[in-house]
Amino acid sequence: MAVDATKLTEKVTFQQQNTETKEWHDVDTVSASMTGLNNSEYWKNYIGGNADEVLTVSVRYKLVLAELIPQTSRIVHGGVVYDIISPPDDVLFKHVEIKFRVRRQIS
Repeated sequence: MAVDATKLTEKVTFQQQNTETKEWHDVDTVSASMTGLNNSEYWKNYIGGNADEVLTVSVRYKLVLAELIPQTSRIVHGGVVYDIISPPDDVLFKHVEIKFRVRRQIS
Protein backbone atom coordinates (compact mmCIF):
# COMPACT_ATOMS: atom_id res chain seq x y z
CA MET A 1 0.00 0.00 0.00
CA ALA A 2 1.44 3.36 -1.02
CA VAL A 3 1.20 6.74 0.70
CA ASP A 4 -1.63 8.87 -0.70
CA ALA A 5 0.33 11.48 -2.67
CA THR A 6 -2.62 13.89 -2.68
CA LYS A 7 -2.14 14.36 1.09
CA LEU A 8 1.56 15.23 0.80
CA THR A 9 0.95 18.92 0.14
CA GLU A 10 3.63 20.57 2.27
CA LYS A 11 7.38 20.89 1.62
CA VAL A 12 9.48 20.28 4.73
CA THR A 13 13.23 20.16 5.23
CA PHE A 14 14.69 17.75 7.75
CA GLN A 15 17.81 19.04 9.47
CA GLN A 16 20.33 17.39 11.74
CA GLN A 17 22.66 19.08 14.20
CA ASN A 18 26.38 18.40 14.17
CA THR A 19 27.09 17.37 17.77
CA GLU A 20 30.55 18.97 17.76
CA THR A 21 29.93 22.31 16.03
CA LYS A 22 26.21 22.60 16.96
CA GLU A 23 25.52 23.74 13.37
CA TRP A 24 22.43 22.53 11.52
CA HIS A 25 22.64 20.99 8.05
CA ASP A 26 19.91 19.86 5.67
CA VAL A 27 19.31 16.11 5.44
CA ASP A 28 16.49 16.09 2.88
CA THR A 29 13.58 18.17 1.59
CA VAL A 30 10.44 16.14 0.97
CA SER A 31 6.69 16.43 0.51
CA ALA A 32 4.74 15.86 3.71
CA SER A 33 1.34 15.82 5.33
CA MET A 34 1.07 17.92 8.50
CA THR A 35 -1.82 17.49 10.93
CA GLY A 36 -2.39 19.12 14.29
CA LEU A 37 -3.95 17.97 17.52
CA ASN A 38 -7.66 17.43 17.46
CA ASN A 39 -9.69 20.05 19.31
CA SER A 40 -9.93 18.24 22.66
CA GLU A 41 -6.20 17.38 22.72
CA TYR A 42 -5.34 21.01 21.89
CA TRP A 43 -7.41 22.41 24.74
CA LYS A 44 -6.08 19.84 27.22
CA ASN A 45 -2.53 20.94 26.38
CA TYR A 46 -3.44 24.63 26.36
CA ILE A 47 -5.24 24.52 29.72
CA GLY A 48 -2.37 22.51 31.15
CA GLY A 49 -0.06 25.46 30.52
CA ASN A 50 1.69 24.10 27.44
CA ALA A 51 2.09 26.87 24.91
CA ASP A 52 3.24 24.47 22.21
CA GLU A 53 1.97 23.59 18.78
CA VAL A 54 2.24 19.82 18.35
CA LEU A 55 1.85 18.26 14.91
CA THR A 56 2.16 14.89 13.24
CA VAL A 57 4.24 14.95 10.07
CA SER A 58 3.91 12.06 7.61
CA VAL A 59 6.34 11.44 4.75
CA ARG A 60 7.24 8.67 2.35
CA TYR A 61 9.72 6.20 3.82
CA LYS A 62 13.39 6.99 3.31
CA LEU A 63 16.11 5.23 5.26
CA VAL A 64 17.97 8.49 5.95
CA LEU A 65 14.83 9.88 7.63
CA ALA A 66 14.09 6.65 9.52
CA GLU A 67 17.52 6.93 11.16
CA LEU A 68 17.03 10.46 12.54
CA ILE A 69 17.45 10.93 16.29
CA PRO A 70 14.91 13.31 17.88
CA GLN A 71 17.40 15.13 20.15
CA THR A 72 19.56 16.23 17.20
CA SER A 73 16.95 16.60 14.44
CA ARG A 74 14.31 19.10 13.46
CA ILE A 75 11.94 20.02 10.63
CA VAL A 76 11.70 23.41 8.93
CA HIS A 77 8.41 24.30 7.23
CA GLY A 78 7.83 27.73 5.73
CA GLY A 79 10.60 29.23 7.83
CA VAL A 80 9.15 27.79 11.06
CA VAL A 81 11.30 25.36 13.04
CA TYR A 82 9.71 22.31 14.68
CA ASP A 83 11.66 20.08 17.07
CA ILE A 84 11.20 16.37 16.47
CA ILE A 85 9.93 14.98 19.79
CA SER A 86 9.46 11.28 19.04
CA PRO A 87 11.46 8.61 17.25
CA PRO A 88 10.52 8.08 13.59
CA ASP A 89 7.52 5.73 13.32
CA ASP A 90 7.87 3.32 10.40
CA VAL A 91 4.10 2.82 10.07
CA LEU A 92 3.27 -0.89 10.45
CA PHE A 93 6.95 -1.66 9.71
CA LYS A 94 6.13 -1.61 5.98
CA HIS A 95 8.86 0.85 4.89
CA VAL A 96 6.20 2.92 3.10
CA GLU A 97 5.44 5.82 5.45
CA ILE A 98 7.19 7.46 8.39
CA LYS A 99 5.41 9.61 10.97
CA PHE A 100 7.08 12.14 13.26
CA ARG A 101 5.66 14.08 16.20
CA VAL A 102 7.00 17.63 16.16
CA ARG A 103 6.64 20.62 18.44
CA ARG A 104 7.00 24.36 18.07
CA GLN A 105 7.10 26.39 21.24
CA ILE A 106 4.72 29.32 20.87
CA SER A 107 5.59 31.26 24.02
